[in-house]
This record gives sequence, C-alpha cells and structure tokens, in this order.
Amino acid sequence: MVITRSNYQQLFQQEAQRLSDIEIESPQYSEISFNHIVYRPLLSSIMEEQILHTLAKEQIKRLAKFGGAHHEDVAKWLSDVEEVFTRAQLQPSNKLLAVQSYLIDSAEKWFRYNKSIILDWSTLKLQLLEQRLQLCDESVMDYYHDKIHLCLQADSNMSSPMIIHYLTKGLKQSLIAHVIRRHPATPPEFLAVAQDEEKIQFTLNGLSSASPNKPDPYPNEDFQMDHQVNAVTRPVNDNNRSFNW
Repeated sequence: MVITRSNYQQLFQQEAQRLSDIEIESPQYSEISFNHIVYRPLLSSIMEEQILHTLAKEQIKRLAKFGGAHHEDVAKWLSDVEEVFTRAQLQPSNKLLAVQSYLIDSAEKWFRYNKSIILDWSTLKLQLLEQRLQLCDESVMDYYHDKIHLCLQADSNMSSPMIIHYLTKGLKQSLIAHVIRRHPATPPEFLAVAQDEEKIQFTLNGLSSASPNKPDPYPNEDFQMDHQVNAVTRPVNDNNRSFNW
C-alpha cells in the first residue's frame, strides 16, 4: 500500500493526539526529604576545633618549667603559659591549678610559702609583677620594659598611675627618692626621669659601664627559708636583666 502525503499527515495527527492523551504525573517536590543534606562547613568547623584542641594539649605538655634561675625569663615564660592555656580554653581557676605543675626549685618554694594569698590567676600575675625588682647591674631601660610587660600581662587595662606605682616600687633604692620628687605622670615620663638620675649617679660614681656586682646577702649557703625569703634572681635576656623573687 502506498502512503500518500495526505495519508501521512492523517497518521501523524492521530499519533500526536494519542500522545497528548497520555497523563504524566509531576513529581511532588513537597514530599522530598532534605534530612540527608550534610552541612560541610559545620563538619569542617568541628574537625578544626578538634585539631586545635589536640594541638593545644600537646603544647601544654611541652611548656617549659620555671624555677627562677638566672637564665630564665619570667615575663616570657608567663606570656607563653598564658597563650597556651588560653588556646586550650582553660578557665582562670584551672590555669592556677595547672601552672603549679610547671613551677620548680625556688619558684615552687616561693609559691608554696605564698599560696595563702595567691587565690586566683590574676593574683598570681600580680604577685609575679610585685617580685620583679631592678638589680644593681641592670639598666633602667631594661628594667622598665620588662616591668611594663608584666604590668600589661597582669592587667591589659592597667592605668598609668598604677604602672608608675609598680615601676617605682621595684626601682633601685638609690633611684626611688629622686623619681618620686619629680612626680612623673606617665610611664614614658617615669623612664626619662629615672634615666636622667641614673646618668647623674653614674657620673658621680665615676662609672663608665656597669655597676659593681651585688654582694651576696647570704654568704652562708646553709640557711633556712621562710615565707619572707626572695627565692631567686634571673636575667630576662642576654643583657643580664634579672628577676628578684
């Protein structure tokens, strides 16, 4: 049978009609569950938090112990401890408990004798600040910068009058009266006044470099310690800056 053009058009129209009569069900998007969706940023955040926590624990294990010896820098040590403890998300009360594991020798004895007044982490930092004294062979500049560092570690918002109080309290006895007479109003003014007096005293004493070595206050090494004893002195850097307990 030969299909003519008219027959072909008729068959095409019939097939098109048949297909148009077929009902196609549309998907019910409202029934699709989204419970399977994974929020990868959250997963990544949790993993990162776990990694950081693990790293912090490892850093806590590697923290250096502090004994107050001549080669130790209490300002740097305290800064390192604070940074690692904060990264490990330790609360202040737990910081005070944890830090006791890193005190040895004279520093441990000092803490034990003063434990009754060191009730929290902030008090510990203030007590360390109080104990930082200028040595006889230490320049005002070295003492000043180290004491400022400890002041800001103890209280990042410490006022200028309070900083000057701590700076003055730790000065050499030969400088204190002269600085008080000048009434410095800011830490930089304190530094300028103290350095001026330091230069005058060097000139009067005919000193061109360093002061004489500090005499040993305990020539007999066989002595008993009590809560009044200053445990150690230590330089803060290679310039022989020191820390008195």
